Amino acid sequence: MAKANDETFNGLSAKEWTILSKNVWNDVSSPRQSYHLLHGATFPLALAERVVSLYSKEGDIVFDPFAGIGTTVIAAAKLDRVGVGIELQQQFCDLASSLIDKEKTDLFGSKQSLRHEVICDDCRALEKHLYSGSVQVTLSAPPYPNMDVRPAKGKGSGRPRKTDMVEDMSERVPAHSLRQDDFGNFGYAMYLEELKKVFKKVLNVTREGGYSLWVVRDQRDTYNNAQYVPVHADIINAGISVGWKHHDLIVWDQNDQRRLMLLGYPNVFYSNLNCSYLVVFRKPKDK
Repeated sequence: MAKANDETFNGLSAKEWTILSKNVWNDVSSPRQSYHLLHGATFPLALAERVVSLYSKEGDIVFDPFAGIGTTVIAAAKLDRVGVGIELQQQFCDLASSLIDKEKTDLFGSKQSLRHEVICDDCRALEKHLYSGSVQVTLSAPPYPNMDVRPAKGKGSGRPRKTDMVEDMSERVPAHSLRQDDFGNFGYAMYLEELKKVFKKVLNVTREGGYSLWVVRDQRDTYNNAQYVPVHADIINAGISVGWKHHDLIVWDQNDQRRLMLLGYPNVFYSNLNCSYLVVFRKPKDK
């Protein structure tokens, strides 16, 4: 990366600014490590590094309310930003802390003075850990919601029989825990309502003109005739409803990383959902 430009809010040069302005990203894959299998829903470090470099500058606070194994915080450490994450599961907090310590030691030879930590707590309590108006950018991937899971008629608690094979995220990505306060166990309507609370709290701790980005993927509800669920659009509406400005939408093209499945053959044609979205919000500035 070129020398930092003090005239821009993120330190990027005009050339870097232009090159990185593509709205479809297909070059942010990173090698997966064995510990990624312990969580199963992580985004690449390269993606986190790009977001952090685009929407913040050195010394800024970067935040992740669904921190998982700490990818966002690691990116912040590598790019000389403050990194704070919140994670509900103690096992992931412990893993994140060890990975952050290792990265900082490997990169700098000794612990850096900037704060980099993942706190074990419910993200709805985030205001206990961050000052109002302190965060420059939030980057997070909320857990996949528990879509409308209903047993088939006469099958008790069994899964409904699928007459058309479609991708079903509720079967491929298990809930991270059995806790009732885990967002991955909420029904979709409740999931969106609770996310609004998080969005509002994140807005409160974000500085004017700051950003929040949410990595989400649309789904198909196999328990409701494979209805397409536009998760990214619902996330946009949820953010706007609590005061965020919908600033941008970036497509994360994952076709090279995901195999194609034969869906609906031979009765109904479905496309493979092999892209995710980065929903970009910005906090309005007071006039």
